[in-house]
Amino acid sequence: MAALGWAIAIAGPAAAGWSSEARAGADKVAKRRAKRARLAKKRQRSRKTKVCKVRKGKRRCSWVQKFDGHAVGRSRLRGEPLPKPSGDLHLYAVNFREEIELNIYDERGQLDDAALAQLDRHFRCRRTREERAVDPRLFEVLSIIYDHFGRRRIELVSGFRFQQNESSRHFHAAAMDIRIPGVSTKQLYEFAESLDTGGMGIGLYPHSGFVHIDFRAPGEKSFRWTDYSRPGGKDRGKKPSRHWKRRSRRPNT
Repeated sequence: MAALGWAIAIAGPAAAGWSSEARAGADKVAKRRAKRARLAKKRQRSRKTKVCKVRKGKRRCSWVQKFDGHAVGRSRLRGEPLPKPSGDLHLYAVNFREEIELNIYDERGQLDDAALAQLDRHFRCRRTREERAVDPRLFEVLSIIYDHFGRRRIELVSGFRFQQNESSRHFHAAAMDIRIPGVSTKQLYEFAESLDTGGMGIGLYPHSGFVHIDFRAPGEKSFRWTDYSRPGGKDRGKKPSRHWKRRSRRPNT
């Protein structure tokens, strides 16, 4: 009996005496399963990218996840407060080819609203030209980075983005993508990590050539990631959903 059952299973629905309707239904189920398997395999491949490095004169390549991220525990964050920067900044907005040099503090050592307003303009959305009050903690971090790397001009790749992805910190004017000519993205990424006292997101974009720095929403943990995606994005600059309401107040420092 066991041998007979095995023979029927191999022969398929026809040998089992199935009707034509039953055989057609079984074929459809098999095709759907095969299609799902192909799509799953395709999605898995799409999540990976080829990364090549030259070591000792030899080029070695491997397939890695396009996005690899993880939360950061409190024990791995900076324990002491950040030093107060000089306040000096030399910033170049890549998208608008605009350059600015200023100090973010007034003569009393407090944040200068006029200087922040100028920086808000440099951080405006590339496609919609919308402006928002940027989280001033980003400007203080920028000044610390500027002081640390020999006062080299910092290039702003992206600041505020009036986009459909409303969960992005760019949408909330609390994120920036930056690079410094002459400084590797890895160096910049590692130094930015040392400035995190809690609640910061820091991402390394090797193919795009910049480092992302943001301040998370209240209560969110610090996060780190490496993104090997190529430059560009589908919804950058697109308008968000209609239910979103504009906020005019500047974030707390």
